[in-house]
Amino acid sequence: MREHVVRCEACKHTLRTPESRAAGIGPECAARLGLAPRKPLRITGVPRGWNCEGQIDLLEEEG
Repeated sequence: MREHVVRCEACKHTLRTPESRAAGIGPECAARLGLAPRKPLRITGVPRGWNCEGQIDLLEEEG
């Protein structure tokens, strides 16, 4: 992590949030450069509990 960075690498403005300091770039510069975080992908159309071929259960013990 780069928490010691206090100025934006792009425009040299002071970074105020821990997230910006960790990234080393402010939110406005990140958006301009296309580095802004994307919205999480939401998969729809698959019913819950639907078993797919090749699916594994992470809680099931091998044996």
